[in-house]
Amino acid sequence: MAREILTLQLGNYANYVGTHWWNIQEASFNYDPNGTDQPSEVDHDVLYREGRTLTRQTTYTPRMLLVDLKGTLKFMPKEGELYQANRGQLGSVEEEELVGGIGWDAGKVEVIRKDPAEKCEYQRDLVQSENGEDDDEEEKDYNFKDTVQDWIDYSYSRYHPRSINMVNEYSHSKEENLFDTITNGMELWRNYDFQDDITDKVRQYVEECDGCQGFQTLLDCVDGFAGLGVKCLEHLQDEYGKASLVFPLVPPKMLNFKNADDVMTSSIRVVNTALCFSNLIESCSLFVPLSTMGRCWRNLDQPRSFPHVAYEDSNFYQTSALLATFLDTASLRYRMKNPAEGNYLPSLCGDLSPYGRKMAAAGLALPFGMNNSEDLIDFLDSHEQQLHTQLTPNANLGKKYPFQSVSIRGIPRSKLKRPPTAKSAQRQQRMAAYRCDSVSEMIQFYYQCQLHASLSHVTACGAPMDLRTPFPNELLQSRVGCDGFLHEFDLGVKQKVISTPTLAVIQSSGDLADSLDSLHREVSRIKIAKLSRFAESGLEQEDYKESLERLLDFKEKYDDNYEL
Repeated sequence: MAREILTLQLGNYANYVGTHWWNIQEASFNYDPNGTDQPSEVDHDVLYREGRTLTRQTTYTPRMLLVDLKGTLKFMPKEGELYQANRGQLGSVEEEELVGGIGWDAGKVEVIRKDPAEKCEYQRDLVQSENGEDDDEEEKDYNFKDTVQDWIDYSYSRYHPRSINMVNEYSHSKEENLFDTITNGMELWRNYDFQDDITDKVRQYVEECDGCQGFQTLLDCVDGFAGLGVKCLEHLQDEYGKASLVFPLVPPKMLNFKNADDVMTSSIRVVNTALCFSNLIESCSLFVPLSTMGRCWRNLDQPRSFPHVAYEDSNFYQTSALLATFLDTASLRYRMKNPAEGNYLPSLCGDLSPYGRKMAAAGLALPFGMNNSEDLIDFLDSHEQQLHTQLTPNANLGKKYPFQSVSIRGIPRSKLKRPPTAKSAQRQQRMAAYRCDSVSEMIQFYYQCQLHASLSHVTACGAPMDLRTPFPNELLQSRVGCDGFLHEFDLGVKQKVISTPTLAVIQSSGDLADSLDSLHREVSRIKIAKLSRFAESGLEQEDYKESLERLLDFKEKYDDNYEL
């Protein structure tokens, strides 16, 4: 049964996260011509499409649209590289041929040539590997942490020509027009040429699907992409009426805001985020804010702490990898082959938005945290803290009646419990969880015991997450073994981690009222009249007040005494 999903990536940080996500997925692809590898449990056709190049070569590319500002692609052609084989490159065209083709007098035309951007070492090695010239790029240390300048530098995936879309009116340069307010993005959507181009590409993707589940969107919610995303989501809702899952992203720092006033920059970020959330209430099925920072409204501080993980809290390449790990694991629910009942995108959105509570929270365990000599039943029995680290900003969820979707991967059945015939199983047999015969059943039982009156949907995948170049392997500390399980003691020597078990949760809880309340308090302190950037780009005072009232009404749905 076809269950296709179209992915949208709107914003620079969204493309950092998305690039890691596609890289992670393609790391698990089976290219063995003899088929000796174990078949994947994941149905990659959910997020990928099959096509053909101009030379009739079969391709397998993400079913995705990305939008970023001009200058981001550098060496990459807008149409991608798969469909460039038979196309002439401008740099190879003689000046006389170029001018003659235009039909102008060559003596009156000045031709200005710009040298093409140079590829980074990883991308050069990738091309050589694809051409069969070199196949050792995974053995190199590319030092991505210090050398990556943008997401294109570590992109392993190849894209369909309609996937890449650049906004030519703006760039990431501090010296040019800023794309820094939600109203900038809404104004861009009113450009009919741009709007028609995006909506036409969406239509083409959807028409190719046999049974489209809906849409998933990665969205920078702190700048102009918030407005562009809101308008695009309104179009998807009006035109298709399918499930729409949105992940608003808060980067760990602000990019290219030339305003030197930190207070002003923070105020712009708060207003953009508040207006984005207020509009998402009506334009999507469910939204799950993501950030590696604990606090994100007024100040970007208190980075989340992950056991056995070390990262630079302002590094886009590293932080986006953590968020992509969450997305790859959490999305298993609607990407598995032979899905069980409820393992669909509409079901996930419906389960996690009771009483109109369309905002949910995210959590990640990377790695899962089991010792290499430990069984899952013993690990859960002795674990007293939360299994995951929170990834939703300004949220600290407790045990307050959550509805949640849990996805876990990489725990083999051999690590579930000891067989009844083993002498070491006697202690385990006294536990109620010993009756569980699968990873999903044992995790389900664990949450039933931990969370009073909770409703948990659990998806389990036996295969771990593969960690291949260009994933930042340096994130995992020396106690993590090559298989992602922990050694009993820190060996002091870091191993290259090949794969790792992970766990991701999406939770709907009344505790999210605190996050919404803190956002409303911060935005209410701002005098919008002093932020001329919003008025200049078309924000009406009445619309602003209405949006804040809608946000406050939405917050009240999370109160304990809320009644329909």
